[in-house]
Amino acid sequence: MYALGVRIAPAAALLVAVATLPRASCGGGTIVYTNDFNGPIGTTYPEWSAARYSWTRNEAGTIEAGAGTERVTNVDSANGSQRFLGELGGPIVLTQPPYDRPHFVRVDESIELSLRRLPSHTSMTLDFDLYILKSWDGDSPGVGPDRWSVRLADAPPLLDATFSNNLKTAFEGSFQSYPIAGSAPQAGAVAVKTLGYGFWFGDATYHFSLSVAHSSESATWTFASSLFEGKPEQARGTRDESWGLDNVRVAVR
Repeated sequence: MYALGVRIAPAAALLVAVATLPRASCGGGTIVYTNDFNGPIGTTYPEWSAARYSWTRNEAGTIEAGAGTERVTNVDSANGSQRFLGELGGPIVLTQPPYDRPHFVRVDESIELSLRRLPSHTSMTLDFDLYILKSWDGDSPGVGPDRWSVRLADAPPLLDATFSNNLKTAFEGSFQSYPIAGSAPQAGAVAVKTLGYGFWFGDATYHFSLSVAHSSESATWTFASSLFEGKPEQARGTRDESWGLDNVRVAVR
């Protein structure tokens, strides 16, 4: 059960079952999952679900709503310095010029990490690196908002915030709500422009450690983005805005 009083979704709803993972003791807690995604390029992971995505109909009527799933693997960063789970953010969705809000679409995508046969415990901690890649626009009223969240099963999110790599705050209002409302683009990042992404203002790396009361023998973590996108002509999907996960660790106490 959870301190937030929300039950886990039934295991049958998961797209991929998780294998039992080796456990190790660390700092008084027990590590039940760890992954740096440094296997051969294109590796898939059975404990991670296929990505589920959907997009909206745009105001101009040139794009109709749709949905689907896509395979999730590890990839190399643009400069080859990191291998991580990604790139996520949704499929390519073709739009028509001009570059204006009526032609944009909102693309939502989520993946899940499923853990089972957990040892007896009363709390759970999730650690991970989040890579915010390319032209995220934060709270921009014209080309945003661009949001990212993580939650345990169907519980309220432990993190739900906008992120921005768009430094044109005076022109586009592209502030972000992490770590607090009205923060400058890339605020709170542990590194910027280290992954080699040249589109817009590159990339920002964030590290998170999130803890929650938990005692069930299974857990499902959901990681999700909601991106408002629209470049002229064809450059859609993760070519515009994307994200990835690295150094994921789950421990229980």
